Amino acid sequence: MEREPHIVTPESLERFGRNVEIHAIFMRHGEKGASGELTEEGKRQATQLGESLTDKDAIKAYSSPVQRVLETVQEVLDAAPHDKKLNTRVRVEIGIPPSSKEFIEQFRQLEKEGPDAAAEWYLSFGAENPDPETSSPHEVAKSFAYILTKYLKMAGKLYSGSNIDLINGTHQGLPEALLKEVLVRQKDDQELIGFEKLEDIGGALKFTESMEFLIKIDEHGNKILKLNFRGQTYDIDMDKLNELAQSYEQK
Repeated sequence: MEREPHIVTPESLERFGRNVEIHAIFMRHGEKGASGELTEEGKRQATQLGESLTDKDAIKAYSSPVQRVLETVQEVLDAAPHDKKLNTRVRVEIGIPPSSKEFIEQFRQLEKEGPDAAAEWYLSFGAENPDPETSSPHEVAKSFAYILTKYLKMAGKLYSGSNIDLINGTHQGLPEALLKEVLVRQKDDQELIGFEKLEDIGGALKFTESMEFLIKIDEHGNKILKLNFRGQTYDIDMDKLNELAQSYEQK
């Protein structure tokens, strides 16, 4: 017996991808100890962040493979008010990128010099590799752009009316690499893309500090992407974001 053909109607289309919100939150892990472990203060910071979230339909976390980040996002989830908490997944794209031993040693040394010293040094390499074994900030930006465009596609597949939090636990200097290439900001009535120094955006991420990419789809299926960061709302250069994501997929 032949099956009846599946008929796509306007009503069935509107079941998905209408009036949807995804809050893609990229956060740095909590305070770490001398050996890189999450401290009790780090756990408290993560709990405080979880408690500050607003209850939504669901919350899911993605984490760098590093243990202190996994522990941080778990503390956030445990403290979050959401009734529906989905299982955490490890995502290597938001983990520490391939790095040489020499690079890691230099980075750790610079961390002792000030809160932004190490991240500023790394971001200064731009599209160049610090050394043959270490990924450039540009490569990091590609991986974060890829994740963000995946979330944009995900929004169109969610049930209409959905409103969810996606927590992404990562490391200082990595989400900032993406902002350096796609952030649209205003200065003296001039539109600028990215930033030169971290001080232009208020510095690098502090422990458990986050930036929220708000993905919204309206009742007509139109998508909007905004960045909420440190009390300000920014636009994103969508052409550059998609270019970075496509380059990541093609590598």
